Amino acid sequence: MEEKLRNILEKPKFSFRERHILWNWEKSQKSEMEKEFVRYHFVIVDDKFREGKIEKIISNFHKKSIVNYSFEEIRRIEGKFEGTGFRYLFITYDSQYTPQFLSFEKVSKNVKRDFNLRERKFGSLEDYVEKLYG
Repeated sequence: MEEKLRNILEKPKFSFRERHILWNWEKSQKSEMEKEFVRYHFVIVDDKFREGKIEKIISNFHKKSIVNYSFEEIRRIEGKFEGTGFRYLFITYDSQYTPQFLSFEKVSKNVKRDFNLRERKFGSLEDYVEKLYG
């Protein structure tokens, strides 16, 4: 219990104006003969190595599971984070991996789940991300 409390107290707070990762997951609309898919949304903000970070996140899924599932890319958008020297990579994948396999180990410590990163009936997810960083 003491170790858990120490980790919480020592963990740095999320900083939006610095390099960071926003993420969320939801049930995918895709389905294939009794297969459940999960839709993952990631926004990686950095001045470089954005592609490398997303590759590392996917690699972490593979390391934690004995079964290797694929990641189907649904969307990819790049843009500038106004007022900073950073750019963002917004990417969405469908996969059979459950969220328990998600890990940001050796990727970033400035990570936050954003429950607003989700598909919408009105408006678009792309508009939400553009407004966030525009």
